[in-house]
Amino acid sequence: MTTAPAVSPPAPAQARACLIRLGNALYAAEVRFAREVVVFDEYTQVPLAPPHLIGVANLRGRLVPLVDLRPLLGLEPARATRDAKALVVERDQLTAAFLIDDVVGLEPLERVTAPDPDEGEFIAGRLERSAGAAVLLDVSRILTALGGASPAPAGGS
Repeated sequence: MTTAPAVSPPAPAQARACLIRLGNALYAAEVRFAREVVVFDEYTQVPLAPPHLIGVANLRGRLVPLVDLRPLLGLEPARATRDAKALVVERDQLTAAFLIDDVVGLEPLERVTAPDPDEGEFIAGRLERSAGAAVLLDVSRILTALGGASPAPAGGS
């Protein structure tokens, strides 16, 4: 008779957040929505677009909106430049690239507190950390508010 060592079931994956910096403020986005961080060498500005829409960029053949979250969060708009760094997020095939200043790292979503009522509709809570709290973004609500930034073929119809 052959015996095999007992195999314990895999531990459930712990939810994590991607910490990003917008100006001097620290924000977090759930990793389940984050796809990648990219630097767009080029993007196209959209005439008459709302202040939060910087433009659209080609991401490996898909056009994605480049969004400045600052106006949506009550902050001063960023000055978008070439070589714009962005966190690409996706939910239910809705994709957008959030303009960021930097990626700080990953953090477990262990101690999340409810948002203050005056923090706005795009805040899901506060991620409490030993190094200071980060504001947890409601990525799902932001994407919904953007009106379905669905992927489209670049240069196609």
